Amino acid sequence: MLQGILLIILSICIFQNPVAVLTGISFWFGLVVLATGLLGIIADKPERERMSLFWSILTAALGLLMLLHLFATMKILTVIFGLWMLVTGLSLTQSGWSLKGKNSFGWAMVIAGVLSAVAAVMIIFNIGTGAVGISTLLGLQVLLTGIALVLLSFAKKVVVGRVKGKIDSLRSRS
Repeated sequence: MLQGILLIILSICIFQNPVAVLTGISFWFGLVVLATGLLGIIADKPERERMSLFWSILTAALGLLMLLHLFATMKILTVIFGLWMLVTGLSLTQSGWSLKGKNSFGWAMVIAGVLSAVAAVMIIFNIGTGAVGISTLLGLQVLLTGIALVLLSFAKKVVVGRVKGKIDSLRSRS
């Protein structure tokens, strides 16, 4: 229950601080890339190929650049997220267009796809909008997980109560 409540509180913080969330995501992404490169460099492999070592050095350098230029990392991640949304929106639009004659949900898919594509263009060209978009999706995920954990704790109490009741009834029969 406590984890669920803490996640709900965290989701509120995420919704209120989208730029800080994007900064944090970018920082951690840079750290992961840097660590991946460094681990590739220090890995003890006597049969290592030169290309593998070169790739590890390049990865570590990219991670370091990402950390040193955090705003650029934020923008790149925002553009990648926006491109993903654009492809998803165009795919939804295309699928909805082909289904519109067969099913009324086709039009809903077309509308959702167009809205997604418009939001994607806004995200690609405006880092603030991108930060809000990424933070909103992350915040929703954290919020839904928190709600699910709270509900799960109540369900667990009900199940435990029923099991204890069954055990007590079986003990009383003996």
